[in-house]
Amino acid sequence: MSNNIKKLTFMAVAVAINIVGSKIALFLHLPIFLDSIGTMLAGIALGPLAGGLTALVGGLVNGVLGDIYAIYFSISGVLMGVLAGFLFHNKKNSWVLLPLKTLVVTLPASALSACIETFLFGGITSAVVTTFIIQALSQTALKLFGSAFLTQAVTDYVDKLIAIILVVVSMKHLPYELTHFEENKKAKEKVAA
Repeated sequence: MSNNIKKLTFMAVAVAINIVGSKIALFLHLPIFLDSIGTMLAGIALGPLAGGLTALVGGLVNGVLGDIYAIYFSISGVLMGVLAGFLFHNKKNSWVLLPLKTLVVTLPASALSACIETFLFGGITSAVVTTFIIQALSQTALKLFGSAFLTQAVTDYVDKLIAIILVVVSMKHLPYELTHFEENKKAKEKVAA
C-alpha cells in the first residue's frame, strides 16, 4: 500500500474520531466540543496540511449530519489543525511546553470562532451550556464579542488541551509505522538506493 493511501486512510479515521467526539459532546451537552481529537491526531502525526484538511472534512460531515454550526466553525478547526501541525509535527513535545503550545493553537482559532459566533449567529451555538454562558456574559461590560471570545478561549483551551494530551499519549502506544509515515518512507528509499 502506498504512503498516500495510508495517509488518506489515517485522515479518514481521524475525521471519524472528530465526528464521534462531536456527537458525544452534543449528546451529553458538554461545555467542550471533543470535535478536534482527530484533527490534532492528523496534525501531529502527518503535519499542518493533514490537520487542516481533517478539520475541514470533519466539520462539513458534521454539518451534513445535523450540526449546521459545524460547517461554519470548520474554518477555525482548519486554523487549529494547521497550527497544531506546525507546532507539534516532528517535534519533541515536552510536557512543560504542552500547555503553552496549546494556547498558541487555541487563541487565534478562538478569536475566529468568536467572530463567527458574534456576527453570524448572535452568540448562539450548538453547545447549550456555551450559548447560555455567552448570552449571560453579553449582558456585562464584555458585550457579545467579548463574552464569545472569553467563552471560546476557555472552552477551546480545555478542549484542545485534552485532545492534544490524548493524542500525545496515544501516539506513544501506536505502532511507530502508523505515526511516522515520512520517516518510514525515507528509510525505505535509503534501503532501495
